Amino acid sequence: MQRELTYAIAPAGPSDATALARVHVDAWRETYAGILPSVYLERMSSALHEHRWRQRLLSTREATLAAEGHKGLVGYVSAERSRRSRTGVEAEITTLYVLKQAQGHGLGRELFTAAARVMAARGATSLVVWVLRDNLKARAFYERLGGRREDVGNEYVGGAVVASVLYRWPDLKGWLAA
Repeated sequence: MQRELTYAIAPAGPSDATALARVHVDAWRETYAGILPSVYLERMSSALHEHRWRQRLLSTREATLAAEGHKGLVGYVSAERSRRSRTGVEAEITTLYVLKQAQGHGLGRELFTAAARVMAARGATSLVVWVLRDNLKARAFYERLGGRREDVGNEYVGGAVVASVLYRWPDLKGWLAA
């Protein structure tokens, strides 16, 4: 008998910066071990990321939703107008992380869908997400959600150049209705 887990998803605010920073650092260490330089992951600081999160959460252009369970925050998603969009009708999921302890219960899908709804309400008609090429678990997740691989690129992370892949949902309203 599997116990169903319940999480609440709500907009994050500046008071969530400490918890978001902790989840951010823990999730990166869980997700990117073997993909990003270990020295970079070890040196990540919750205090530094808390300051960054507080600044991000004061911005009105980015929407951040946090998922909380009975033991506290376990995941989050952030979205905004796509960095590559000239028209403003393409949204971008800029971050989506769920701690391993909370994975496998549909929470990632719920966070993704909630962010897509927020961006659609802001006028977005399509959605993109960049994911590190070697993050095969995340790539499979986005493919299961119907994302189409459309582009490749490189990002500079932790002192290394890493390949990334762009996934796109060209009809956001249709995807949300399905």
